[in-house]
Amino acid sequence: MSKLGLGVLGLGEGISLVRGAKGSERWELRSVCDLDEDLARRTADSYRCSWTTDLGELCTNDRIDCIAIYTPDPLHAEHLTQIMAAGKHAICTKPLLTDLSSGPDLLAASERCGVRLLVGQSSRFFPSFQRQRADFESGVPGTVRSVEAHYNGDKRRGTSGRWGKKGGNDWVFTGLSHPVDLVQWYLGPIASVSAVGVTSTASADRDGPTDVMHALLTNHTGAVGRVSGSYGTVHSHPDADPMIGCTVRGEAGTLTARYPDFRYLRNVDGSGAESWNDSSSHASYFPFGGSMHHVGEFRNYLEAMGRAIEEGIDPRPNLVDGLWVVATLISIRRSIDVGCIINVPEVLAESGLGELAREVSR
Repeated sequence: MSKLGLGVLGLGEGISLVRGAKGSERWELRSVCDLDEDLARRTADSYRCSWTTDLGELCTNDRIDCIAIYTPDPLHAEHLTQIMAAGKHAICTKPLLTDLSSGPDLLAASERCGVRLLVGQSSRFFPSFQRQRADFESGVPGTVRSVEAHYNGDKRRGTSGRWGKKGGNDWVFTGLSHPVDLVQWYLGPIASVSAVGVTSTASADRDGPTDVMHALLTNHTGAVGRVSGSYGTVHSHPDADPMIGCTVRGEAGTLTARYPDFRYLRNVDGSGAESWNDSSSHASYFPFGGSMHHVGEFRNYLEAMGRAIEEGIDPRPNLVDGLWVVATLISIRRSIDVGCIINVPEVLAESGLGELAREVSR
């Protein structure tokens, strides 16, 4: 079988997928694109592919089947629209969008052009979270009553890149996208949100937004979730809690996955407490050292995208999953701002996505 052709747009975070595609039996990196001409050329030389500074060239390249987007968040809608109109499949890093105004057009374009989209929610594709999901699908926790997820990080000195430094980085979207997606993975579409948050001194000094937040979520059955993110405070001790974590609490067992330390823990009625640590995979998942890049996770979701294209099915998380996460993030922001419970389907309806909410709720 001939390999699928991959193009990568944005070589900051995108370098992880460039590296992750190396050696794939399903994919071949065909071209990279970045506004930094020198970076694009050097990357292409290192990975033996073509390069460009123009997304239009990727879109018209007949050797490319899928384009992966790693550009600043506010540009995702524009780039997705262009890629889908060209009939290319797409991978888009999280958050999928920063508002829902382009949602109806993206849904229409996806259906009209017959293309598929995978949202790059990388936590789903880390070993500990994949082990947790396998246990969930096997029924290990029984009836799930609560899911709690967090993503915490010390961002008091700002983030890399001009988009994150002076008031342009909304941590509801940049940070809570991971834990909201994890909770939704288990509870299904979120129905309502109640959230609170404060602004740290570091964020206020940069004219930044709320950066310490907690939110309670419910689904249509009444099961509950909690997401948390703290970006204006000091890191906790690494043994206390991980950067990203998810706990699924059921009537037969509780499952906890951690990142980036590869630990997975569960406590099951009749079996007791057990734990796993796949730390031997560290070099494969983080070949650049530390936990700076998500090479292993990106490699895993690239393979999942390839299988979906070959089998003619939607990858997960797909466009609908991504739009619902964005609606939930908007609801969290609104709840923090106005101090009341927000109904997520109403947020979808405001942007012309009411039919989507009705279809998913059936």
